[in-house]
Amino acid sequence: MQKKKLFISSAAALSVSGLLLVVPLSGANAADDTSPAASKKPSGMTALSQTPGTPVTVVAGANNISFATCPAGTIITGGGGQTSGFDIFLTDSFASGNGWAVRGSNRGTTAQTLTAVAICLG
Repeated sequence: MQKKKLFISSAAALSVSGLLLVVPLSGANAADDTSPAASKKPSGMTALSQTPGTPVTVVAGANNISFATCPAGTIITGGGGQTSGFDIFLTDSFASGNGWAVRGSNRGTTAQTLTAVAICLG
């Protein structure tokens, strides 16, 4: 899985089920600003990256937990998870140390995989 980098400046970021929402804290919406300065990279920008954990197997009728840890020098800001099929239901999603954990319950008849994804700032 490829790491994705997003940039924010003077904004608050919130991750909900793998969806990253970025909300400006002040000023006009950047999309509405057509000045030449709006096309330049603002100083002090901070990178957010998605860091996937190692996929874990969840056998039929069981549950398991997957962990993703942020790289050294970064901090956890949120996270989520991915499943290999429709038979896994995410039952928990939470910060764990400097990473993210997700728990999934497999209600199907075959083994599936579960992968936590941490959103790291740094």
